[in-house]
Amino acid sequence: MIARPALLAFLLAGTIAAAQPSVEPLSVHARAMQQNQAVPTHPDLLRDADRPIIPLVQRGTQTAPCATVFGFLPYWESAANVRYDLITHIACFSVEVNANGSLGNDHGWPWVSVINDAHAAGVKVILVATLFDGSAIDTLISSPTNRANFFANIKAKMLEGNADGLNIDFETGTTWQDEINDFMLELTNYLHTEIPGCEVTIDGPAVNWSNRWDLEGLAASCDGIFIMGYAFAGSWSSITGANAPLTGGSINITDTVLDEYGDALTTHPDKLILGVPYYGHHWTTTTSAAGATVTSFVGSTRFRDDALDVQTYGRIWHAVSQTPWYRWQVGSTWHQVWFDDAESTGMKFDLAVSEGLQGVGMWALNYDGARPELWDAIQARFGCVTSCCDLDEDGDVDQDDVNLFLFCLQGPDVAPGQFCLTGDDDEDGDVDLHDLLALQAGGIN
Repeated sequence: MIARPALLAFLLAGTIAAAQPSVEPLSVHARAMQQNQAVPTHPDLLRDADRPIIPLVQRGTQTAPCATVFGFLPYWESAANVRYDLITHIACFSVEVNANGSLGNDHGWPWVSVINDAHAAGVKVILVATLFDGSAIDTLISSPTNRANFFANIKAKMLEGNADGLNIDFETGTTWQDEINDFMLELTNYLHTEIPGCEVTIDGPAVNWSNRWDLEGLAASCDGIFIMGYAFAGSWSSITGANAPLTGGSINITDTVLDEYGDALTTHPDKLILGVPYYGHHWTTTTSAAGATVTSFVGSTRFRDDALDVQTYGRIWHAVSQTPWYRWQVGSTWHQVWFDDAESTGMKFDLAVSEGLQGVGMWALNYDGARPELWDAIQARFGCVTSCCDLDEDGDVDQDDVNLFLFCLQGPDVAPGQFCLTGDDDEDGDVDLHDLLALQAGGIN
């Protein structure tokens, strides 16, 4: 990877062939908040507001993903398409924070229907606290009084909705990073004491723009960092390019994990959650070529729309970034949309698995609508493989399951008793050697 001083020099000179800004841009979370400031909270989230909130149900390992799957649900989106069986955390975005530690718009929190649906499925509910003003963040975290106010107010808000954790989404500005680790350590210790068992996470940058983040120290100060692994291109781009390139360019997702978070990866891989985008970008351009000069930024797209449009215009695979895109022409104007689909997203999931990260996440839930492809990518990599062969349903596949299977093994065409139905893995009405192969494939440990 290009060293940081050289990288910044290239960026400022505008000479690298990637859609990178020269300074840290407004994040997609902050931009989405701005665009939806006047939008009311989706009524689907507020359903059953008068019902009591149920506690978190203990989830068996055989029904849970095999790693953290941390999904942001913005207040303007519906929860109707959320697959609670394939996530472990749902981050409710958001309650707004003020510089003096008071809380602003909570967007209808507590979202009783979401909380109850998640808790019933054993999914942890995380309240997201947002502040997107650098000077306000400075004021908040540099004052012991303001910190104490925030700690008390956010604890009360969490208890109001029986939240299982807190996610800090503080962005923009380049000075408060010097104090954020102490702030997060103090906040984490406070909430662990006041709400035992709760989790405290923070959203971290894909690129350490100001070089002021101590990301290893940040990982040590809390329960996890959600790496916002996107916005490598956007409204500022002068040429088209991937929103979340796995490879290529001056910097990419692989560099983010191995280099930007390299020290944290060495010491705290179990604290890192790789976030992926369920959105893309639409530009008008001068030509049809990849990396064409941008004439205007049309806006961000959603996977639920891109998955349909790409069927009309044709999917193009960009081998350098390992992401898809598509294009079309209206008169003399070319349009290009760069996005991520199940293949490119799955490759990012594979990176998280290969590096032993705590898990993955996404911005944002329901940006895929009712489409199954991205859920299938999660299932393929993080779905528990033991459930089919965990005959005694104790969360593992071991010698006890083998013994139970041998007890039930009667051969072909012999109907198993009710007690042995779980041994009939291929569902052909008997327990025989075909089912034994399935048991072996299930991973006896």
